[in-house]
Amino acid sequence: MALCAAAPMLAYAQADSFLGPSVGIFFPTDSTLRDSLGNAWFSFGASRVKIDPYQKQNIGYDWNAFSKSKDGSKVFMFAGTIGVNMPYGKPGDKTRPYFAVRGGLSYVDYAVDTAPTTRVSGKRLGFNGNAEIGVNVGERLNISSRYDLFPSYEGLHFSGFSLALKWGITRF
Repeated sequence: MALCAAAPMLAYAQADSFLGPSVGIFFPTDSTLRDSLGNAWFSFGASRVKIDPYQKQNIGYDWNAFSKSKDGSKVFMFAGTIGVNMPYGKPGDKTRPYFAVRGGLSYVDYAVDTAPTTRVSGKRLGFNGNAEIGVNVGERLNISSRYDLFPSYEGLHFSGFSLALKWGITRF
């Protein structure tokens, strides 16, 4: 019943937006993960790109995946989140900064050599929280920086920072 009541608000919040892919680089904060897999990982995802110019706050959602493998160690992380976008500037501006806070679910699949004779591995469902700052350039391009908070498993902390470019393809 609550979902039915929220549906009109969600539809209005998404009006005149673009959905598109994102690509970026993820920088894990955990030194063991950096030592085993490297400092920069590939990230990809999809999200809403244009922040509705007629509202101060609106609902936003996205999904992101982060992946890296090296010398037998590998990590794949997935996060699907929903939250609040807070645009700044004036409606109709060509560039418009924003701040977003989201939360949701995550999936982490890891097999990491943490020492010469020690390997930790698992597949876990958990939570994800993220905070993002960015700027919309025109209607379709978005440049962002964000911090993703993932759970820790077996002494590995999967959280980190990322930089991403998003491009709106489909208008809805």
